[in-house]
Amino acid sequence: MAIDDRTNSDILKMELASPGVCLREIRSYLQRITDLRKTTNGAHLLWMMTKNGDTQIDAGPTLYKEPCGDCIHFRSGAELSFGITLRSDGSKSTILAYRFHIQLPNSSGLDFVRIDLNLAKEQYDPLHMPRSHMHPGHEGIHIPFPVMRPLEVLDRIVHVIEPHFTR
Repeated sequence: MAIDDRTNSDILKMELASPGVCLREIRSYLQRITDLRKTTNGAHLLWMMTKNGDTQIDAGPTLYKEPCGDCIHFRSGAELSFGITLRSDGSKSTILAYRFHIQLPNSSGLDFVRIDLNLAKEQYDPLHMPRSHMHPGHEGIHIPFPVMRPLEVLDRIVHVIEPHFTR
């Protein structure tokens, strides 16, 4: 319970810009990593949709499926897709959920890494599945992971996870 209480508290303290500004920041980030030749595509895959006051920002499918023509492609052969859900109150947003899935090349020794922040609900079993967690290559393993801003998660994937498993 304490881990999810901490996650919920951290979310409330985290101030994000409006969804439009978040979209532009992520698009700019994706363009920079393409310009640095880490990926072969990215910024043009990003799209945003608002429904019932919540905004979804996606790159590729939120549920990864092979083959993934709509994913961000790393030069190593890894593929990234993600979805971010925000709730805006005008100039600021609160993060509700995200899912970042990087499918690693067969030679990496690990199929995928996924970082999830699930929607808040009344009943979670934090021992089995904390609200914010990482899957290290297996759907049934949920390792607690600190809640982060979407750009921080992207940074970890681009500069830590992908290079580590695709050397």
